[in-house]
Amino acid sequence: MKFNATELKELNAACEKAFAEMGDNVKRIQDTATAALEEARREGTIHAETNKKLTDLGTLGNQLSEGLKDMKDRMRDLEQKADRRSGPEAQKSIGAKVIESPEYAAALKNLGDRKMAAVTIGSFHNVAITESAQSTTGTLYPLVPADRREGIIMPGLRRLTIRDICAKRTTNSNMVEFVKENVFTNNAGPQYDTTSPTPGQEGAPKNESGITFSLSQVAVTTLAHWVPASRQILADAPGLQGYIDGRLRYGLALEEEDELLNSSGANGELNGINNQATAFTGGVTNQTALDTLLKAFVQISLSEFDATAVILHPNDWRDILLLKDTQGRYLFSDPHGMTRPMVWAKDVVATQSQTAGTFTAGNFLLGCEIVDREDATVRVSDQHADFFTRNMVAILAEERLAFCMLRAAAVVKGNISFAG
Repeated sequence: MKFNATELKELNAACEKAFAEMGDNVKRIQDTATAALEEARREGTIHAETNKKLTDLGTLGNQLSEGLKDMKDRMRDLEQKADRRSGPEAQKSIGAKVIESPEYAAALKNLGDRKMAAVTIGSFHNVAITESAQSTTGTLYPLVPADRREGIIMPGLRRLTIRDICAKRTTNSNMVEFVKENVFTNNAGPQYDTTSPTPGQEGAPKNESGITFSLSQVAVTTLAHWVPASRQILADAPGLQGYIDGRLRYGLALEEEDELLNSSGANGELNGINNQATAFTGGVTNQTALDTLLKAFVQISLSEFDATAVILHPNDWRDILLLKDTQGRYLFSDPHGMTRPMVWAKDVVATQSQTAGTFTAGNFLLGCEIVDREDATVRVSDQHADFFTRNMVAILAEERLAFCMLRAAAVVKGNISFAG
């Protein structure tokens, strides 16, 4: 039985075309690989364009392989048709006829001439693809994106305590006045007269006492500071302005804490607690820190006030807690059960605002008063120097307040010693 001549002709033409395309693709792969080898030897790397060509040629090779698979399927179909038509008569298969054809031999010869030999590229072993090291100038790794944590890491903030232990009120003025009693001469006594005409009570003059007063005035103080920033950074980093606001407010509170306790009233500062407190009169000879504090509390009691707290530097409070008896037992603190800092039943306020080696004890609610004129505020403006033309703004934080020492005898200040 004869084969369909048209089908054989079409299959033969398809084989010739496929082998020609495969040969051409192998030639281009060989040429491109040779170029890649030269680039690697010359420059230590392969250009992106060359790498893309190799990839594209590999894809084309896969497509040609699929085409050959399709022709193989067509050959199988023709063989099955031939088997059905010829019956038991032995014949050569279509595949055998194609392989034995002069056309296939010629195509195979051409393909063999263009086979690509193995190429050893030794320089590739010395050009590993790795992340470049971070430089001393801060250059980051170029290929790996950083894992950026949101927000800004804020440093430690001091716990502010002085405002909390003082009395507080507000004012609408820029000057605070209060009247203080200076001297009270108490001559209270029975109505009695020993002079003539008749000693006794009736008709006798009564005793006269005296009181003197003084007017105290305290000006409202403005505490303020500001930082410059560009409009661009505030727009591009939306969380920055809130962070700056918080830091400026904390800066005001920290300055307020220091001035409430330590300032002298000069150069527009507040006149602080330690500058107006009564001096400790208990001495320092042969007494421990606990002795000194107890005597200070008694001194306040003798002034008709009852101390409520003592302000210490954290290091001094630590040294008090470490005091032990001759057997190494802590005198009054239990490391396992201490909950509230207290000494002689008075609260301990430990703050770095206090000078080490000193103490301030007293009834601060009766002795001290903070008068707020304006709470802390934050404003933003470009009305400063040439800020408008430079796209800069000033972020300003300020507050206004006064501090009044109402009863100096209610607060005692002195030095603390750990001798004895």
